[in-house]
Amino acid sequence: MMFVAIFFFVVCIFQQGNGALYQCNASAACGCSNPSTLLTRIVGGENAVTNSWSWAISLRHDGSHFCGGSILSSSFIITAAHCIDGITNLVGYSILAGSIYLNSLLSASSQIRSISAIYKHPYYNDRRMTNDVALLLLSAPLNMTNHNLKPICLPSGTVAQPPDNIDMVAVGWGTTSSGSNTVSQDLLQVTLQSIPSASSSCQPYIYDSQKQFCAGVPAGGKDTCQGDSGGPLMAFVNNLWQVDGLTSYGYGCAYPNVAGVYTRVSNYINWIQTTMSIKAITVVTTSTTTRPTPTTTTTRRPTTITTTTTTRRPTTITATTTTGRHCI
Repeated sequence: MMFVAIFFFVVCIFQQGNGALYQCNASAACGCSNPSTLLTRIVGGENAVTNSWSWAISLRHDGSHFCGGSILSSSFIITAAHCIDGITNLVGYSILAGSIYLNSLLSASSQIRSISAIYKHPYYNDRRMTNDVALLLLSAPLNMTNHNLKPICLPSGTVAQPPDNIDMVAVGWGTTSSGSNTVSQDLLQVTLQSIPSASSSCQPYIYDSQKQFCAGVPAGGKDTCQGDSGGPLMAFVNNLWQVDGLTSYGYGCAYPNVAGVYTRVSNYINWIQTTMSIKAITVVTTSTTTRPTPTTTTTRRPTTITTTTTTRRPTTITATTTTGRHCI
């Protein structure tokens, strides 16, 4: 006689030491990685567990990380518009999926795809960093049967997300201190809180609360930074992770009483679905989810950017004032 035990993982959140453990239904179509997610404290963050955050990707140029992004379907990635703004030739641009390690190009679990098309929001404003969202079409679909890959859920778009003052999680390979030129080789995770747009830590830095929101920690010490741009700021809603924010910009990284600024994804659901022209994205019906609070002008771009503000782009950014958080 064969005895078969089927385990259905019901989401639960409980405290473990100084951290919170999130468990969800691994059979869900989106928003749930195989391992449980343990969060304790990538500025002020910690290493992600292997195979967690299965939708996180590294956006690369000639093999070097410069921004983050998230899998929406086997063929589409969502990221920040400032990460790809100005790119006219896609030769050398690719994404790495299926691994939390940047140096795992030959790993059996990782997948690399070149980019065949870029869809930047038509009203992206590179001065105010509004409408800071873009979609990437991959040259070939990802193998989604790989247990290391799963798409992130999108908010419904019927209600502005996230609500204020909720815990959220950001992930990325960005630098671990403001002004650093070295990205992390391992995926990092950090817990932030969505911050009201009228807050003194948000209001000076945000331009449009319908399109952006702020997130951070009042005491500082935790934040996204250069190289994290385009990566997800997530809320745990209906027992699944959904991408409520995209890392956009901020004033420095992890300063006290200075929030980071994030693209409000719920404002762009119609544009995303229309652009993809398919219904392969799983949309989660949510009530209230917290969005990351906008940090002033440091965009979290890839690293080699010389600018006065901090965008949160990839690794090579030298910045003291606010720019996107990506690396160039």
